[in-house]
Amino acid sequence: MPILPDPWPGRPVRGRDNQARAQACWLPVAAGLTPHGLRHSHKSLMAELRTPEVLSHERLGHQLGGIAGRYSHVTDPMRQELMDGLTRHWEQALDARAAIRPHSPVRALDALLQARYKGSKKGDDHKIVSRNSPREEVTYLSSRPRKGA
Repeated sequence: MPILPDPWPGRPVRGRDNQARAQACWLPVAAGLTPHGLRHSHKSLMAELRTPEVLSHERLGHQLGGIAGRYSHVTDPMRQELMDGLTRHWEQALDARAAIRPHSPVRALDALLQARYKGSKKGDDHKIVSRNSPREEVTYLSSRPRKGA
């Protein structure tokens, strides 16, 4: 993605001749990763979460063919179960990222990390301690309590 470096972490350059006007570029998070490749990952994650095929097809913009397509329908409980599973994976990803470093130079990610761990107190269970904060201080983090836990 062609970008201008200011403000950090960069602003996409759009329009004609964007490559020539760009001063830097964002690299993919994984070699060879494309937006279409993310669809494959999403399909695999839905299979791992045991998402019904009819819902999986709907999310990917496909139509389920044959008898299953005619007689199967997506229900609100199916959608809720998928959203709960995806939310668990998202929260686990934030926890894993926070374990590496609790702050990010990317404002959106930093806000997510800080909002997730706001109100953490020293001595909480499940704390993650980092000495890598930009302020050179020890930061204590803990998971927010889950509903029904």
